Parts: sequence; structure tokens; C-alpha cells
Amino acid sequence: MIDPFIILIGVAFVLLVVGAPMWCVIGLSATSYIVIEGFPLNLIVQRIFNNMDSFLLLAVPMFMLAGEVMNVSGLTARLLDLANILLQKVKAGLAMANLVTNMLMAGISGSALADASALTALMTPKMKQEGYQPAFVAAITAAGSIVGPIIPPSITFILFSVLSDISVIDLFMAGILPGLLIIACQMVTVQWLAKKGRIPGYKGAGNKRKSRNILWRAIPVLILPVVIVGGIRSGVFTPIEGAAVALGYSVLLAGVLRQLKLGQLLDVSWHVARGMGEILLMIGAAGLLAWVLVAEQIPAAVTELMLGVSTSGAVLLVVINLLLLIIGMVIDNFAAMVILVPILMPVVQEAGIDPIHFGVIMNVNLMIGAITPPVGLCLFVTSRVAGVPFEHSIKEVVPFIVSSLCALGIITYVPSISLFIPNLFK
Repeated sequence: MIDPFIILIGVAFVLLVVGAPMWCVIGLSATSYIVIEGFPLNLIVQRIFNNMDSFLLLAVPMFMLAGEVMNVSGLTARLLDLANILLQKVKAGLAMANLVTNMLMAGISGSALADASALTALMTPKMKQEGYQPAFVAAITAAGSIVGPIIPPSITFILFSVLSDISVIDLFMAGILPGLLIIACQMVTVQWLAKKGRIPGYKGAGNKRKSRNILWRAIPVLILPVVIVGGIRSGVFTPIEGAAVALGYSVLLAGVLRQLKLGQLLDVSWHVARGMGEILLMIGAAGLLAWVLVAEQIPAAVTELMLGVSTSGAVLLVVINLLLLIIGMVIDNFAAMVILVPILMPVVQEAGIDPIHFGVIMNVNLMIGAITPPVGLCLFVTSRVAGVPFEHSIKEVVPFIVSSLCALGIITYVPSISLFIPNLFK
């Protein structure tokens, strides 16, 4: 008789080939195992809903909707104008402004895809006008967008917290310096490309009156991430209440400025509802798969295998990084996280690696995978918005992948970068 776990893998492979959604692949393959093994069918429903039953997940759709409201109402464009004015006298200032805008947007939505698509639409005509190739616009915007889920508030850190039972506030704080480091490394890459003459070394003409006006216009938007992170860290409100504040503030600001129509709000609400439905299905399916993996003693076997290679935390981090980078290239970061967290957490705990530090490493790895071929979901989205073939953008994104990997190496082997702010507040 064929082993039920082999059948599980076979079912998952078939579903992947026919193009089924990832939550369907995970859920149905785990269900096939439970049915074949003869476990009670109510176990399926029980495990799915137990995993979804997390109060913290309420924050996710509110952060997502806040970011969408900022994008459709044009408030994101104010951040771009501010970054452009601040960096207008810097070599390749428009490219630098692209990265800074990504960093500022990361403090609002926590979603890489939403930020990437919105900013590409804003940046493509501006950067083309200054001589940048559309493929480069797609590449740099995708590269900068990976800090969206790393700098707080972060949707993926909320998911990691639910899966690992680690404090989401500590994870939020741990993502600040790594996110800034990634952007800094990418800025160095931009300057290197400008020096080599591969991108325009544009220098804009200053206008103090215009600069002051743009700054005043951007201040109401800049207040939001400060209020969210400061309020959560100081204990004024919980992450869920912080998400509600972010949503309420963004809708109120857009409404007061008369830049948001009811039809737009309904459209983005429906878009976020669909996205949140897929996330919940993914989390529920992951709970079912996690139960199957434990039943098959997969986490224990992986722990034994990895510790058999080496008991050194430094060596294990190399192995984990390689695994996560490869997985991140082909699987969405949400799907990868729900599959790998139950497997890798025992290894991390056994090796004495700080789980908060591991959460940052995992998030950064998977986000670099989001701009790395063959899938590179963020790069694919920005290429479509910029109207260029995906393969053209691949060539342009390679230097940014290299610089992001350099940042990952520093984050991995200098834990204090991730742990300094959480430890400081403790």
C-alpha cells in the first residue's frame, strides 16, 4: 500500500500543475492524508477554524485597507513629491526618491504588492521623462517594495506572530533597522549605477517656495506611521487598535481633502475583502498541514537532520537562508511562511537562535525571493504596470538583488540590528 504522505505529495503536485490556488493545494493535499488514514472528518474543520481563530488577524484587513485608501486617494503621491524634493540635488535623485517613497509607504500599508503597483504607476511617467528605462523603473520599484512587509506595520509579521506565538510588537520593532539597512544598500547600488553611467545622473533645480508647500502637504501623511508605531510600542493602543486608527485616519484625511469617492472606497474594500479571504483560507489550510506534519513527525526529523549537519548556529543560519531563498523564489511569502514556520521553529529553538531574529531573517529572505526569478511576484507586477516584458526587468533587478543579499548577510550575522530596538524598549 502506498504511504499516505506520498499520496499527499502527489495530490499537491497535481494541483500545482493544474494551477490551483495555493490554499487549495495545501488544504486538499492535507485532507487526502486525513481521509486515507481514517481520522475523523470533523478534524479537518476543527483544525482549519482553530488556526483562523486569532484575534490578532483583525489587524490585517484594516492595515491593507488603509494602504489602499492612501493609494487611490492620491495621498501616496504626496510622499513621492516630498522624497523627490528632498533628493533633487542628489545624483540619480529620482531613483533615490523612488526608494525613499517605498520606505515611507512601508510605514502605512505593510503590503509589498500594493505599494509596488501603486508606486510604479506614479513613477513610470516621471522617470521615463528623465531618461530612465521602463524596465529599470519596474526593477527599482519592486526592489524597494520588499521593505513594505519588514518595516512596521507588517502583515507578514502579524502572520508570523500567529504561527509562532511570538510577540507581534517585538517583531514590529525588530523590523525597523533591517528595513532601513536594505534601503541603504539599495541606495548605494543606485549611486554605483549612476557613477557607471547606466542610469541618468539627474540633478533637479530647487524651488524653496515649492519645497515648503510640498512638505506641508506631506506632513499629514507622515504623521500616520509615527502614530501607529509609537502608539503600539508605548502601549496607548494594541496592534488591532493601531490598525483601526490607521484606517480611520486615512479615510478621514482623504475625505477631508475630498480625494476619496464612495465608489473608490467600496472598490478597494471589495479588493481587500477578497485578499483577506485568501489569506484566511491559507492560514486555515496551513493549520491542517501543520497537524499532518506533526503526525508524520516531520519537524522532529528536519530538526535532527539539520542538527546532524552542524550544531553551530552560524552554519545552520546559512542552511536556513539558502532554503528560504529557494522557497521564496517560487512560492508566495504567505504560503511559504505557513508551511515553513512549524517546521523550522523547532530547529531554531534547539540551536539557540533568537526567535525574533529568526522572524526577521525569514521575512527578509522571502521578500528577496519576491523579486527573484523564476516567479518574482513583485517584479512581475511592476513589469506589468510599467508595460515592459518581465525578462527585460530581470536584467535590471540583478544589482538590487545582490545589494539586498548583502543586507541579508549583515542582518543574519549581526543579530543586534534586529534586536536592538526591541531590547531597548524592554
